[in-house]
Amino acid sequence: MKMKTTTMIGVSALALLAAGLGYWAHDLAHDHGAGPRAGAAHAEGEDHEHGAGEADDHGTEEGAEAGADDGHGHGHEDGDGAIHLSAAQIARAGIQIVAAGSGDVSREIQVTGTIVPDADGMADVATRVAGVVASVDRQLGDRVAAGDVLAVLDSRDLAEAKADYLAARREEALASTTLKREEDLWRRKISAEQDYLDARTAAETGRIRLDAARQRLASLGLSATAIEALPGEGRQSLGRLEIRSPIAGRIIARTAVRGELVAADRTVFTIADLSVVWVDLPVYAQDLPLVREGQAVTVQGTDGRSAQGRVIFAGPTLDPQTGAARVVARLENADGTWRPGDFAAGTIATGDAVAALAVPATALQTMNGQTVVFARTDGGFVPRAVAVGRRNASMVEVLSGLVPGEPVASGNSFLLKAEASKGAAEHSHTH
Repeated sequence: MKMKTTTMIGVSALALLAAGLGYWAHDLAHDHGAGPRAGAAHAEGEDHEHGAGEADDHGTEEGAEAGADDGHGHGHEDGDGAIHLSAAQIARAGIQIVAAGSGDVSREIQVTGTIVPDADGMADVATRVAGVVASVDRQLGDRVAAGDVLAVLDSRDLAEAKADYLAARREEALASTTLKREEDLWRRKISAEQDYLDARTAAETGRIRLDAARQRLASLGLSATAIEALPGEGRQSLGRLEIRSPIAGRIIARTAVRGELVAADRTVFTIADLSVVWVDLPVYAQDLPLVREGQAVTVQGTDGRSAQGRVIFAGPTLDPQTGAARVVARLENADGTWRPGDFAAGTIATGDAVAALAVPATALQTMNGQTVVFARTDGGFVPRAVAVGRRNASMVEVLSGLVPGEPVASGNSFLLKAEASKGAAEHSHTH
């Protein structure tokens, strides 16, 4: 029984000794950056000098390949906080690197707005006279040029107006001829002066009536060219009125139906040129003094697309119901991706505040209550505490902690924070 007890005590002691040697070897390998394989070689090798040589050769080869990889694809973090990563690891992690330098840190106003048509790019096409729709030449959705015929009306009122114009034209021509003859006779003392004066009055009356008839036709939608061409038209076309598009654009509404009797001043087409749209942006009173016409606006749609515009109007009054003023931004829309009625987020850059030293906002992380960036080194990155000043959604001014031109991690810098925090925790646990 005594021999059995002694044997069990001996086995336990050997087990404890082996565990202690294994822990010491792993800790030594961690301190010297040799990796888990080197620790295993120390624990298993009987010849200490031979095992250390193998670990050193293998560790050197791994360091050249992976930049002090920890054996699991992660970077290695030293006691001073440096994170060792190779160029290949940085690329795989998608960590972007930018140089600290000057940047725009203007204050930005975030608002939500609505896409609306440009008022100068909208046209309601209405009938100027009652008539029957004889034909419809353009359909809903068609693109048209300025002056294109959209529809044709057959109007009795227009026929009467054209007939009045033609009659006034003939009467004016006759009165002008009579005036010339009477003036010639009066100068030759053949006719009385009263006859000349009567002829002159008739000629003036004829011109007045002709001008009135011409003006009436223009108000009904006839161009000056069309009016001058009327004497050459046949009687059957006197009631024909061509409804033309006043602008280039796309037909977004149509109510004209062939054979329908339409009243005067009825809108039968709506044309929209959406190559330029407006963005209505309500800005509240506290931000309104910062908004000026000409400022840049970044507009972002609900699907993630974005574009740049300019403020063209900042309303001087507030809506009593919302407490906001109407601000309008002009946005190019050649491809037609911005549709009236869409909601959009607008970011108004309110000034030209340029910082001598700035970094992207994505470069900043918080560690142990400090604002840090990860500065690029030859072997990876090192956390650097910085003091920051002005900022906006994209850029942050750096007051101290960096020098101009120093490269820092921007995109995916949170991965470096996670690695540094893990390394710090492991270092604290080990010691």
